[in-house]
Amino acid sequence: MPNFEETYEQVAAAEAEKVAALQSDDTLNFIFITDPHHQPGGNMLRTASMIREAAGRLKLDFIVCGGDISINGIKPEVIEAQQQITEALNVSGTPLLMVKGNHDDNSIYDYNQNSGRADHVVYPEEWRELALKPVQGIAQFDAAHPTRLYYYVDFPLKKTRVVVLDCTDHPYTLNDTGELNYLGQWHYVFSSGQLEWLAREALAMGSQPYWSVLIVSHVPILQEGVMGTDHAVRNDEALWGIIKAFREGGVSTSQGGEGEFTYQVAADFSEQGPRTVIGCLFGHVHVDQVLYKDNIPMISTLNACTHREFPECPEREEGTVSETAFDIMTADFKKAELKAHRIGAGAHRTVDFS
Repeated sequence: MPNFEETYEQVAAAEAEKVAALQSDDTLNFIFITDPHHQPGGNMLRTASMIREAAGRLKLDFIVCGGDISINGIKPEVIEAQQQITEALNVSGTPLLMVKGNHDDNSIYDYNQNSGRADHVVYPEEWRELALKPVQGIAQFDAAHPTRLYYYVDFPLKKTRVVVLDCTDHPYTLNDTGELNYLGQWHYVFSSGQLEWLAREALAMGSQPYWSVLIVSHVPILQEGVMGTDHAVRNDEALWGIIKAFREGGVSTSQGGEGEFTYQVAADFSEQGPRTVIGCLFGHVHVDQVLYKDNIPMISTLNACTHREFPECPEREEGTVSETAFDIMTADFKKAELKAHRIGAGAHRTVDFS
């Protein structure tokens, strides 16, 4: 009899064989996993072994993790969990793109302890060192704010740029009592710097004709109609306006915001013309769904961690393949289709991005 881990790897191998028939040198091939909420030594290491098995059998362009990579708790355990899952998902020769989630700064722990301090916070520079090490050297960060956690990675052979957003892009400053002024757990914002970067760097692709873009965030960019949301991201409409203008080859100008998060941003994509947005992937909500806004697909994938958030979600059982959930995704540009092949709980999906 095979042992437990071998059984999981056999499942991954069998599913990868099915997906291989859909993939080619012309398709964009990647794995999307989100919300593992990993604890040291936990069962998400089995999920990572499945991903490594699938990656070894497919010609993947990259792996992307949509955030909330660890549990919350005392800082040493959180750091250990974040290091462990990042290392476990990192496959040699396949870029690993990590997205910061709202749980990833661990700010909820000090809050729940009523400590009046921020001793257990994982600060942005620490998270960058922990989670973004795999993309150092290939990712393009904001030249004006090079330590920020949003970035893009180009895949020239597929004429695709993957843009990773940061939904908790606020200052990590302390008040007079030693607590954070803004807790990433609940404070979602796209800073003015991130808006400017998206408009002037990340989506400025006039020198790369016929390229497409895939956008990834932890929290959905917009909340309307999305199941499982808690509250909006500050400056969300401004950021969406930039994406919409990019797709249509148009212009977006906006100003607004409050306090430290005011913005004035202009984007003009009229010269580079309309472009393809494969989709806006997100996690956070712990449920599968596909919505369209301005003909752009917004796609969430079920949480990888063994937790059933809503009655509408599939049942989860630790010790079976349903304990996990992730997608092997294939973007077929000729058909303008994104196929999401599910491993674990949930179902396969096909998304039109024409």
